[in-house]
Amino acid sequence: MKALVFHGPHQMAWEDWPDPHPGPGQALIAVRAVGICGSDVHGYTGLSGRRVPPMIMGHEAVGEVVALGKGTPDGFLGQQVIIRPTVVCGQCEMCRSGRANLCKNRSMIGVQQPGAMAEFVAAPVENLLALPEEMDCEAGTLVEPLAVGVRAVHQAGNVSGKRVLIAGCGSIGLLTMVAARQGGARQVAMTDVVAKRRETARVLGADLAIDPRQPDWQEQLQRAVGGAGVDVAFDAVGIPATFEQAIFSLSWCGTLVALGGWQTVTLDLPRLVGREIHLAGTFNYTPGEFELAQQWLAKRVFNPAVFITDLYPISDGAQVFARLAQSQSDSIKVVLTADQR
Repeated sequence: MKALVFHGPHQMAWEDWPDPHPGPGQALIAVRAVGICGSDVHGYTGLSGRRVPPMIMGHEAVGEVVALGKGTPDGFLGQQVIIRPTVVCGQCEMCRSGRANLCKNRSMIGVQQPGAMAEFVAAPVENLLALPEEMDCEAGTLVEPLAVGVRAVHQAGNVSGKRVLIAGCGSIGLLTMVAARQGGARQVAMTDVVAKRRETARVLGADLAIDPRQPDWQEQLQRAVGGAGVDVAFDAVGIPATFEQAIFSLSWCGTLVALGGWQTVTLDLPRLVGREIHLAGTFNYTPGEFELAQQWLAKRVFNPAVFITDLYPISDGAQVFARLAQSQSDSIKVVLTADQR
C-alpha cells in the first residue's frame, strides 16, 4: 500500500509500505479521511519525541471495513466507521477504576502503532464506532478531538452556570468550548493571537474572543464576566503564555485544567495557594467519552463545516505538513482525504 511515512524531523514522504493484516479481533479499514492533530505537527518538527521514525501518523480517522481478522463478526464488513485510536487492556488498575485513558498498557494508533495516514490501517473492532448515516467522513474525524474536550470538561467538575475561559482557539480549544456549552457553562471567553480563530470562536458561540497581546485584554475579560474573574479556565495550548492567561483569569477557588503538555511552565505558587486554586490535568478520553462525542456530533450540536477549513489528498500530506510547520496558520482543522480532489 501507499502511506505517508514520517522519517524524522521535517522528513515525510508518500511511499510504499507493507500492507497491514488484521489479527484476531481486528478489522482492516480503508482510510477515507484523517485529521491532522497539533501533536502530529509537533512530532513532525521534533518538538515531541512520542513519534519514533520511521512510522505512519494519524489518529483522527474514518474509513470502511474491508477485511476482518480471525474471530471477528462478519457484520462489520462494509461498514463506515470512526476509529477510537487509544487501545487499552481493560485489565489494569486504571481500566478497572474507570480511567481507561490512563491504562498502564495503552498504546495509540498513529503514535505507538501504525496510523491512518495511509491507504489502510488495522484496528481492534472494539475500537470502532459506526459513522452515522447523516455524517460525512470528514466530519467524523472531529469525534476524536471532541472527545478530548469532553474529558477536559469532565475534569473541571460541574461547569453548569459557571464562567469559563479557554486559552487557545485551535481545534482542541474550540471543541472544549463546545463541551463546556453542552455542560451548561453560563459564559465562555476565549483567547488567541490569530484573528481567524477568534472569529471562528465567536461563530461557534463564544461570548468573547480576545487577542491576549492587547494591553487591556484582562480588563476586557473582567468587564465581560462581571469583574470577579472566571470560575474555570482551560489551557488548550500548553505553553507558558497560555498557562499564565488561564491562571491569572481565575477567581478565588477557581479551577485550572491543563490540556496541552508540550512545555514546562512556571507555576505561581503564591497565587495557587493564596486563592485556593484547583489545578487538574487531563489526558485523552475514556471509551465512554469517545462515544458521547460521537453522539453529540451525530446530533449536530455544532456545525462541523466551521471547523474543517482545509481538505487535501493524503498523497499531498508531506507538503501539507511542511506548510503547517513553517508558520502559524489560521487553519482550524486540516483533513487529509482518500479523494484526489
